[in-house]
Amino acid sequence: MKLVKSASRPGILISIGFFYVIAAFVLSFTGLFVNLELKTLDMRFNLRGELPLENTSVVIVAIDDQSDESTPARWPWPRSYYAHIIKNLEEAGVAVIGLDVMLDQSDDSNPGSDAQLAKVLDKYDNIVLTGKLLRSSASYSYSTLIPPYEKFVSGPTSWGLAALEADADGFFRRYSVGQMYGDSLLPSFAAEILRKFTPASGHTSLTIDKDYFILNPYHILKFDPASMLINFSGPAFSFPYYSFDTILDDKDFSLREDFDMDAFDDPGNPALGLPPGLKYSGVLKGKIVLIGSSMHELHDNFPTPFMEHRNSSGQEVMAEMPGVEIHANALQTILSGNYLTSLSRFTVLIVLILLTALIFLSTRLASTLLSAGFGLLLLITYTIIAAWAFSGNNLILPVMAPILSLLFAYTGFTVYSYFLSLQEKKMLRGAFAYYVPESVIQDIVNNPEKLKLGGEERVVTVMFTDVAGFTTISEALKPRELVGLLNEYLTEMTDIVIKNNGVIDKYEGDAIMAEFGVPVHFDTHARAACSAALEMQKKLRLMRKSWAKRGMPELSARVGINTGEVIVGNMGSRDVFDYTVMGDHVNLGARLEGANKFYGTHIMISEFTYAQVKDYFLTRPLDFIRVKGKNKPVEVFELVADNETKFTDDFFKLMELFGRGIAAYRNRKWMDAADIFSYCLKLFPDDKPSEIYYKRCFEYQQNPPGADWDGVTTMTEK
Repeated sequence: MKLVKSASRPGILISIGFFYVIAAFVLSFTGLFVNLELKTLDMRFNLRGELPLENTSVVIVAIDDQSDESTPARWPWPRSYYAHIIKNLEEAGVAVIGLDVMLDQSDDSNPGSDAQLAKVLDKYDNIVLTGKLLRSSASYSYSTLIPPYEKFVSGPTSWGLAALEADADGFFRRYSVGQMYGDSLLPSFAAEILRKFTPASGHTSLTIDKDYFILNPYHILKFDPASMLINFSGPAFSFPYYSFDTILDDKDFSLREDFDMDAFDDPGNPALGLPPGLKYSGVLKGKIVLIGSSMHELHDNFPTPFMEHRNSSGQEVMAEMPGVEIHANALQTILSGNYLTSLSRFTVLIVLILLTALIFLSTRLASTLLSAGFGLLLLITYTIIAAWAFSGNNLILPVMAPILSLLFAYTGFTVYSYFLSLQEKKMLRGAFAYYVPESVIQDIVNNPEKLKLGGEERVVTVMFTDVAGFTTISEALKPRELVGLLNEYLTEMTDIVIKNNGVIDKYEGDAIMAEFGVPVHFDTHARAACSAALEMQKKLRLMRKSWAKRGMPELSARVGINTGEVIVGNMGSRDVFDYTVMGDHVNLGARLEGANKFYGTHIMISEFTYAQVKDYFLTRPLDFIRVKGKNKPVEVFELVADNETKFTDDFFKLMELFGRGIAAYRNRKWMDAADIFSYCLKLFPDDKPSEIYYKRCFEYQQNPPGADWDGVTTMTEK
């Protein structure tokens, strides 16, 4: 009988151990552990450090704030600028030029500019433009192709797809080498550049087999069916960078007075020790030159594994990488052949079985304390091996699956269940603690089912805020000062939102997204959002006085508010989700925040919000606008103050006259409206909405719109 028991117990333990292996393996592919695995990969990048780029074939010409300040025209630039910079780069002897700027439409604002660029593009056969392949929101498949403007690709110029896709945690690590569209495999931006750069690839097309993307002579190792894994060389701005204006700055192009040095084609003077300009220096000769944006406000910067890193001074800094440098990293990975490899799933299972077997033997042969110590030692040893394999051999060993396997094998189902219970309680206590009022937290505690994955339709009010000119401000401050200033601003604004029963949805740098009327509904959510926005502006006026005394930048913020039906709830995967709102009305709220910049206003509300708050606040009509990405126009209003606020007689006169001017304008009475807006400007010369309509009236008087004019202004920027 004893022999039977002795024989059966190991069999049961082995069966349980095998179950742990399968459980760990399966769980490692779920949302939470996929994200954790990605974070361990980022840690390995940082432990490995930067790769040398002294001999890289890739350089970047940045569309940066300096160039926007120095060029006569502000962004977006005339196409003639690109024509000029291409000509200069070609004269400097570059191998390939990749233009990471969407040029999918004609430049109607600068007549003749398209023709200048097209003429230059027709002259050279080493230029690559960018296109996009958009996903269908219904099927999540690629359905809409956006190529460059047809004039630009009628000659030898080619193009590739420049879209970047994030991993589950929002970071960018993969690169789509080619994407299927119909029956065609369209090359990426980097793949098309390689085809131009490498003579052997000039007449070949991109193909795919089981393990590789093939573009002779390159065999690009797959990470998944659609992409490769980028072996990042370092954090943002690791590659050689040149400002756009330094390439423009030759004797034939005049920058603004303080910037115009004619340095690009300066031959230099060796006798005086003056080096030649970029044209003659040789630093660009034979290089792949990528032209793209690094300006924060153009929203072409992305989080990568090196987002958090130590700078040359040893300080912890955070910096998103310009999209153009992600293309550069992909190119560098392919050109160097320095690919990252990973184990097959079968091999991973073998590793998990070995680790579980070792823990099984330790629990059978040693005391609880000794086996716990052995398990910890085994875990540390495996982690060190994983770091060494990545740094020394470009091999990505899985981390989360072995950790789970070791934990499961030692602790068993009881401890694991307890762990899940602790995680759930922690989520209930902390998920909303810093973002919502206490009353909302209590409601969630009383009704934990509200934290289940999924959503419901509900009418709420959304608010988006953003700091004006934050890129310029951030460049003027040290990272520690910037973080302190931003935290001070966000703390005060958050307190105001929560005070008015709002919910902080998320922070994106200096931007805040908040909702009112969720998760606990109340009828006055639109009024609460407007009150919060006005209180924010009032608080900012006081904070600016304090910042001025301390010599700090004086922040100002724009606010967009919209009310409508959205989907509200926990969105995400089964294991990782976020309480948020989604829908067209959310997108409209975000666009209204940006539209303030055009009208010179601080708080803009939609007609839907206005309908609910018009009796409680002082507002004025601004315009009928069609925001980017939407076809249906919406009327927008400036939120000025609540009805209890005292103003001068001149200000109330401005409000009255402005409304009359808008009515005359919409009735095509251009000169009557112009006279009214002119009087508004006499009362308040800095009133930008009056200035905008005053200029419009004269433009329409000289060039009347057609009979189908509907008074709608189409916004071309977000």
